[in-house]
Amino acid sequence: MSRSWTASTVEIKATPKKGPVALSDQAIWNDPSGDAFYIYGGRAPYMINMNNITKDGIWKFWVDGTGGGTWSLERPSNPDVLKKLNLTHKAAFAATHDSSGGGVAFVIGGMTSIEIDPDSNNTSPVTDPQHWYRTPIPGMVSYDMKSRTFSRTDTSVVMPPLGTLIDGRAHFVPQFGSNGLMLVLGGKIGGGILDFNNITFYDPKTGQWGWQNTVGYAPTERETFCMVGVASPAGTYELFIYGGANQAFTEFYDDIYILSLPGFVWLKTDAHSVEPRNNQNCVVVGKRQMLVVGGHGQNKSLWDKDPLPQGLGIFDLTDLVWSKDGNYDADAEDYRTPKFVEEWYQDKNLSALSWSSDEVKRMFLKNPISFNATTSGTAPTSIATSATGPDSGQQSSVNKAGPIAGGVVGGAVILCILSGLAYCLWRKRSKPSPSDEELEPGQSNGNALKHSPSLELKGELPTEGPATEMYTPPDELACGGGINERWELDASSPPRELDTSHGACELGTEDREVTR
Repeated sequence: MSRSWTASTVEIKATPKKGPVALSDQAIWNDPSGDAFYIYGGRAPYMINMNNITKDGIWKFWVDGTGGGTWSLERPSNPDVLKKLNLTHKAAFAATHDSSGGGVAFVIGGMTSIEIDPDSNNTSPVTDPQHWYRTPIPGMVSYDMKSRTFSRTDTSVVMPPLGTLIDGRAHFVPQFGSNGLMLVLGGKIGGGILDFNNITFYDPKTGQWGWQNTVGYAPTERETFCMVGVASPAGTYELFIYGGANQAFTEFYDDIYILSLPGFVWLKTDAHSVEPRNNQNCVVVGKRQMLVVGGHGQNKSLWDKDPLPQGLGIFDLTDLVWSKDGNYDADAEDYRTPKFVEEWYQDKNLSALSWSSDEVKRMFLKNPISFNATTSGTAPTSIATSATGPDSGQQSSVNKAGPIAGGVVGGAVILCILSGLAYCLWRKRSKPSPSDEELEPGQSNGNALKHSPSLELKGELPTEGPATEMYTPPDELACGGGINERWELDASSPPRELDTSHGACELGTEDREVTR
């Protein structure tokens, strides 16, 4: 990503997949080194290779710096815990990193079946491979990438009634809390869907959950969208969500919304993509652009030509415009908060917002927000963010199980190595705790949120030594499924999406890892 390119002409390299089974809807975790990523879970499309899935370890892809790399199997230090876990697909996932070079990866919810986990208890007969019955799995799995230990924690308090999440998204934000926070947005919980008007977050250091209501114009309820996040010089952090589909998959979206922290404000952009799209992957590339890879348009066949050249789209996160020709600019200026987001913060007293608790207020308003002429091109603007003193009418603790559920309403992705390697290569410009006790599925660890008086208490994830400053890598690849199958590339088949002479197809399938 050190050189500029155009989507229609950029060279796409393919690395044969040797070792891992070709699966869809996997979780992808970036390694703290910036030179590798992990894959976890996933489903065997049409049950192909289903009998080759094992639980001996997790596969790791090492980038070689030339657009390729190699796979290796990493065996955990507690293999007995991995054996007892239910492998899933369509789960939310994210990974943290700290200055010591360690990190913890998370997988929240998802579904399982015999086409996902060889130890699945699902014994239902196979009647239609395209509509296989899958069981939602509660809880959150964590993997300490330094100690190589797996663990599992209960999530029924924050994701009632089942404690599971399907087709949601998670994102690690490094600059709030003592060591960063993981936000969880969208997706299905039980019979409903997570409401964007209420944001659930998790403190990986303390193991505690929290929540905060939003203001502004929240997106319509959706799943299978993609999400990236960027920190601004002003001290804000913007999350961008693009596309997705409603719960019934009867409506797809072409819009982009911004959630800006610490104001917890939703703002809708005027940008629209060339067509509604869901199940796409997106990642921040360079300094201020979002790369979109693949996805599926509404009422489109998998073999319909993709209007995006080679299935690639480029969006400027500051100017909020799509590049007509998919131009990636390696020399673009640094990211700064979009102008209309900055305007929202002007004259705002963030301390006067309706915070869920004093703890949450202090957590997000610890550092001031300041827009100056060098970052925005306008007169300096300082935002009042005092977090001292109690607020009348606020709850005294973050620990309220009901609101934390995120405002529950009612009651296939290709393993896109193109994007995976893109963020790994991009992350090389920056070099970056141990896990909780093992819990059987559905078992509480006794430290659930409703019993915890504050975020200062020790949580499910013990850590080594004192707290360290954490920062984030490029955003995780959104992985979600739609009504159609997505699977990884088959080296035995002739290339489809990579065959630029015939135009890119929507999510063509081959058993290869695609890299740049």
